[in-house]
Amino acid sequence: MAQMQTTTSGNFIDQKRQKNIGKTLRRPWQEAASSAFAVASALPVTMNSNQIAELFEQVERGITELRCPLTAEVTQLRNANGESLLIVAVRAGNTLVVKQLVQLDPDSIDETDNEGWSALLNAAHGGHIDIIRLLIDNGAAVDQPDLMGWSPLMWAVYKNQHDCVDMLLNAKAHVNLIDEEDGLTPLIVASGRGFGQIVERLIDADCQVNACDKFGSTALIWAARKGHLPVVQLLLNSGAEVDAVGMYSSTALMLATRGNYLQVVDLLLTREPNVNVADQNGLTALGMAARDGYADICESLINSGAFVNQCDRFGNWILTSAVRSGNAAIVRMVLDKFADINCQDSEKRTPLHLAIDKSFNDIAYILLERKPNLELKNKVRRQNQ
Repeated sequence: MAQMQTTTSGNFIDQKRQKNIGKTLRRPWQEAASSAFAVASALPVTMNSNQIAELFEQVERGITELRCPLTAEVTQLRNANGESLLIVAVRAGNTLVVKQLVQLDPDSIDETDNEGWSALLNAAHGGHIDIIRLLIDNGAAVDQPDLMGWSPLMWAVYKNQHDCVDMLLNAKAHVNLIDEEDGLTPLIVASGRGFGQIVERLIDADCQVNACDKFGSTALIWAARKGHLPVVQLLLNSGAEVDAVGMYSSTALMLATRGNYLQVVDLLLTREPNVNVADQNGLTALGMAARDGYADICESLINSGAFVNQCDRFGNWILTSAVRSGNAAIVRMVLDKFADINCQDSEKRTPLHLAIDKSFNDIAYILLERKPNLELKNKVRRQNQ
């Protein structure tokens, strides 16, 4: 995962699309009111467009003593986003009005806006625990997703609403529900965002620890990639597969290495992973660490049996990568493990060629101590005539 899921899902756990809340309601209320008339199935005959706009505005502002009495007809009103008065009240955390509206029309509790957002989804997204309890007690569907497949539990996890997560799970929300867009589960989202308390709660609810997203990345891979040490520990203790392979054939160990998360690397190594597995470019964890100059990680990997004489598909050997990094300690480290001092890259350059070319004199001296073949030549590049 050289740039793991950067375009399609690189940071999609951190930058998941946000709900486009109330885009019409943010415009002048008179504009919203005109659309409310168009979509309402039953309008109170005593209300004009301005009165409807004022009612929606009061509810969204959290006002509980409304100028207009709440009736069954009012529950049929919709704004230009397709939001009912109930949804607006939930989104605003207006608990008293929510309670009144639910009592007036309990059958509409699962109705959604134009984006598939129900009252419960809004409550979970906003962390309104009392409203979640109220909606669930009145029969709200706990697993009803939005148009992108995210359930109330998924949104509560994403927003780090621990109490909401707990309440939804107690209401038998599906702990392994997979979203339709990226194949994410609540555990993957919580792990990727480092929410250890929620991870622990999901594990207690018997979630599938080794479930993967559509790229093959598991919760452990995401936690390791982000350097979330406590979450990695929780997942490993709960049976996470340490050698699971995700996008670009990367493992948790590779991604922790790439992020320079030494503690995560050391923790993963206690579970005896395959330290010599390579990604789709032929890079091992040691190859990555040597390339990026991470001496401490190189030492941990070598002590765990990482091979020093491996080459990626571009012709880069671990020793040549170490030389390019300019880190003399890594160069000496791999040489002490009998790295081939005469290895040549795709341009037939030896480690000594590279050290001299980059003016790394200290590394050149280290290499010369090992008596390399001084007769080896690199490729001659012909200039265009």
